[in-house]
Amino acid sequence: MYNKSLPPTYYHDHFLELLHFFQHQGWHLCGAHEQRFIDDFLALPKNAQCVLVRGFNRKSDFLEQSSLHYDEIEQAPLALALLKRRGWLRHVHEGEFEQWLVALTKAEIVALCRELGLPGVALSKRKEQWLGYCQTHVSFAKACHSHVFLSYVVHAYNPVLAYLCFIFFGRLQAGLGHFSLRDLGIMRTQQGKVIPRFDTLEEAKSAFTYAQLRAQVSELSEQQLMQHGEQVTQLPSAIGALAERYSHEYLYRLGKALLAEPPHQDLALSVLAHSEDNRAIELLLRQRFKKGHRQWVEQRLCALIDDPPSDEVFVFAEDFYALKYQGKRTSVLSELLAEKEPLAIDEAYRHQVEQGVIDLYTQRGEQALHSENQLWQHLFALCFWHLLFDGEQAGRGSEFDVFPASLRDGQFYHYYQQQIRELFAEHSSKGALITHISAAASRYYHQPNAFIRWHEEVLAPLVALINHAPLSAVYTQLETMAKDFRSAKDGYPDLMVITSGKVRFEEIKAPGDSLRRNQLVALKQLQRAGFDVSVQTVRWQVNSEQPYVIVDIETTGGRHQSHRITEVAAIKVVAGKEVARWHSLVNPQRHIPRAITELTGIDNVMVADAPVFAELADSLWQFMQGCIFVAHNVNFDYGFLKAEFARTERHLSMAKLCTVRLGRSYLPGHASYSLARLSADLDIVLSRHHRAMSDAEATVAIFNLIQQQRQE
Repeated sequence: MYNKSLPPTYYHDHFLELLHFFQHQGWHLCGAHEQRFIDDFLALPKNAQCVLVRGFNRKSDFLEQSSLHYDEIEQAPLALALLKRRGWLRHVHEGEFEQWLVALTKAEIVALCRELGLPGVALSKRKEQWLGYCQTHVSFAKACHSHVFLSYVVHAYNPVLAYLCFIFFGRLQAGLGHFSLRDLGIMRTQQGKVIPRFDTLEEAKSAFTYAQLRAQVSELSEQQLMQHGEQVTQLPSAIGALAERYSHEYLYRLGKALLAEPPHQDLALSVLAHSEDNRAIELLLRQRFKKGHRQWVEQRLCALIDDPPSDEVFVFAEDFYALKYQGKRTSVLSELLAEKEPLAIDEAYRHQVEQGVIDLYTQRGEQALHSENQLWQHLFALCFWHLLFDGEQAGRGSEFDVFPASLRDGQFYHYYQQQIRELFAEHSSKGALITHISAAASRYYHQPNAFIRWHEEVLAPLVALINHAPLSAVYTQLETMAKDFRSAKDGYPDLMVITSGKVRFEEIKAPGDSLRRNQLVALKQLQRAGFDVSVQTVRWQVNSEQPYVIVDIETTGGRHQSHRITEVAAIKVVAGKEVARWHSLVNPQRHIPRAITELTGIDNVMVADAPVFAELADSLWQFMQGCIFVAHNVNFDYGFLKAEFARTERHLSMAKLCTVRLGRSYLPGHASYSLARLSADLDIVLSRHHRAMSDAEATVAIFNLIQQQRQE
């Protein structure tokens, strides 16, 4: 829960918080223009400051003066007059006229036309038609003396504000609204030491310049794209890691946009050749190969394979070289997807494919755990916590940053290479590493961070990995993450499987799924580290090994939000045969209505001495593990059990099948698919309808008939 109320001056307070950062920690990142802006702003009367801040928070650069009706602004006309006199606000310039027209509402456009004596278009027309008319018939010279025009002003310092927000938040799109989301409790921020994200003014300005260029590409016309492309060699040098990254991303975006314009494809290739972005390297080689530059591409691929700038580029270069120069018929992606025989799992797992494979492996006596990115991010954080959060270079550019600055900037390994190697040497046994991460988990449990969502079992999969994997492989992968966390933080395989004391990783793919490039990169990294890694596909098929639990419940009413369970019956079936059953009356801890008693035969006396659900939860939970949940009108039974388990702080998540839905598909032609009518039609005994075990037994018989049809 969060408090939705904010003080009237919250916008102003947040802006002062932003300026406080620059006054005390980021003054060296402000040029003379920014420093004068801050000093002059703080010298303004409070009501003038509030007007400016309200304007800063508008989505549009254009501020309609009569719209400033806010509790924190006193005497807005006087504040506006002062701000215009001191040059903080000005009227729209001719170069901004088109943008201003677009920012107007339809009512304002209509008023402008009326004021200028222009007929416009029909009032019933949409804003787009009115705007098009104005763009054709209204010039700046005609409009600049109108009441509508003069009612608008523009902040003279918008570029300065954009720069300050970029330095504080680290991206162009962020703004002061983040402070409000934080105070409302909607956005969780990261606590800890805050350090400026740039060391020098030159580095900050360079990053801001290239961030703007990168963002502008999508808005450029064909002529502007060509102009940018022709000026690539005249670009200023990128200063600092972030500016370098943005500059290469800008060149990639520019080159890609130019490729979409047929007359400029040669210019596009020239632009891409200047970029070291992984995507630009790949796009350039593919395009030059299409143009017949086979020898040049071959030489470049060989150079990249010998000395790759990143794992992503290495995977591409190796695969592309094999396909185009060594006569391979399929890509690495295709080979991995076809490498192993598909596993047969029930279609009930369509939306829980990994769980279906886990259940199958469990039936075979193997231990399988969800791993994906969490496993490696958790291990990375606990192993290096002291360096990430307490080290000399630890900290964030602001509390709104997700990851520590050293990871964001790609400098973590550069800063801590020696300490990392010493840590590995000091914890040279599996027991020592387990002790190390356990101590970190114990010390920092519940401390907010971007890596770990704390829970009681957070250590269990990490300990399993360390105990069953070569320690050298674990450390190799952690070192890879330390060197390039940005590209090595995700894409990891879905499952960790432990068989005969050894660990392997599997990426699970359902029919029609593809393997993403970042997943392939992660697979290659783990293989190179020394792990057994593969892609395991599945096919939808009734599996004779699959256990099903057929469930029926009785309740005090029809809604799980307000009613409770009075009886549960569960029958476990494998290959059409019952292997176990579970049954109990349940004390619902509330009155059973007479109508329900008449329907089920269960009254208040019968359940008075029965256990409450919380007392049965462990037993029933264990009974259902590894099974597919089956019931007649499954969402009713499943919904009630999910709600009951939630009251005991367990999250029920099982694949499920409905014998009503399946019956209509595999046992067609019946007038009704209610349990009673369908049982009668199929000559299935239903001795005590609306008692859980009798209904469960009938459902088992129906389900077995359905299974016979599904298998055929």
